[in-house]
Amino acid sequence: MGAVSCRQGQNTRVAVSHKQGGNIRGPWARGWKSLWSDVGTIRSDLEELWELRGHHYLHRESLKPAPLLKSLPEWPVPQFINLFLPEFPIRPIRGQQQLKILGLVAKGSFGTVLKVLDCTQKAIFAVKVVPKVKVLQRDTVRQCKEEVSIQRQINHPFVHSLGDSWQGKRHLFIMCSYCSTDLYSLWSAVGCFPEASIRLFAAELVLVLCYLHDLGIMHRDVKMENILLDERGHLKLTDFGLSRHLPQGARAYTICGTLQYMGERG
Repeated sequence: MGAVSCRQGQNTRVAVSHKQGGNIRGPWARGWKSLWSDVGTIRSDLEELWELRGHHYLHRESLKPAPLLKSLPEWPVPQFINLFLPEFPIRPIRGQQQLKILGLVAKGSFGTVLKVLDCTQKAIFAVKVVPKVKVLQRDTVRQCKEEVSIQRQINHPFVHSLGDSWQGKRHLFIMCSYCSTDLYSLWSAVGCFPEASIRLFAAELVLVLCYLHDLGIMHRDVKMENILLDERGHLKLTDFGLSRHLPQGARAYTICGTLQYMGERG
């Protein structure tokens, strides 16, 4: 989950993703601001979920409980919350922490990725905002939970690290480290990579895939758009939305991935 290039319609994923760059331009010149300025369901959802004061801030206590009239164990958890537990907790992780929204990173079929500033750590992160209604409509609750569960198990220098995850009334939030570009954007800009760079990228990608396979994790959507680059030029494999655990010797038969990267079938 980092920055990706401005390529609407470039790739058609089974879960179709139209990604845009870290800089706001083109038809999204007013882009991320329309999340709360346009008329529609997104406006009411996000205004209720995010408290806006001057600059746009995303508060972590999106589900602050009302005073309880009886002991907590007696109250049932609403189904629209319980469905996403425990991978997406409702409790605030670090109290009164605020995330200042800096801009749009990407917009896909499942949600929006925002570039945010952690006002406590003074660090920049990327936050993926996924409407619960889309998850339910597409019957991908298990997929969303497994994406977070898998990323929590992974600790590798060439994997895009998961910082946090939580839920509001209508949205799921996944926070990761921020990367300013991806391999596809860089390739589109320079046109051709030096052989030395290709060797480095290939070596790092093989290392991270071997690591994942040793854990029984299949990524299933490896492509240049899902390979981010950090400030030192090392890759970070991201987007585990189609990944799954697979026991040793087992096979998966689901056809998934990005159509433009899939081989023809006879």
